[in-house]
Amino acid sequence: MPKNKLDLSIKQILRKHFDLKNSKQLRNLAIGAAAKKMEGAKKKMLQEFEEHEVTKSIENKTNTSLLGGEANMFEFLGFEQGSNPIEVVRKQLSSFKVSRTPVVKVTNAYEIYYEFRVSYTSLDDIYSNTPLPWGGGRSWVKAVETGGVSNFNYTLRKMNSGRSGTAIQSKNITRNFNYKPTGYITDIMNKFRNDIK
Repeated sequence: MPKNKLDLSIKQILRKHFDLKNSKQLRNLAIGAAAKKMEGAKKKMLQEFEEHEVTKSIENKTNTSLLGGEANMFEFLGFEQGSNPIEVVRKQLSSFKVSRTPVVKVTNAYEIYYEFRVSYTSLDDIYSNTPLPWGGGRSWVKAVETGGVSNFNYTLRKMNSGRSGTAIQSKNITRNFNYKPTGYITDIMNKFRNDIK
């Protein structure tokens, strides 16, 4: 008796047994994969934020090479003693999330794409929520990134507490050092956007 072969390709099996667009199994797999990718990108972003020299110098009040090693960013930017400007940014970055309701696109009988909307704060939102205490509403994050904060040459250290705890302003230049802009939140967020593509 002759033997005949019956070949089935993966595509044929999928077409026969799966309704790609309405498959709950595939949808759940996609949601899980999107959540995992988002979690990894967010964790990486927050780690970079926590380890950034600006973050550490403001939160821990440690001297930074960005100011010639002579002062910290907390006193340089003139924050009020007892304030925690970093926490505002941390909360905004921590609020990033991915939707669990994807847009489903079936391109043919064998290909399906899931698009997930990622919600995250804009740079403008961060700027508007990080005002300098003396800058008329100007963002300290933007000042760190673009410059224009020229008061370091006039900063004098003292033993008793001033507004920032360890510094006051002088009318005369006391140091020959100009602050140079440094990459900060903009760079961190750009890396995050690249990581979720």
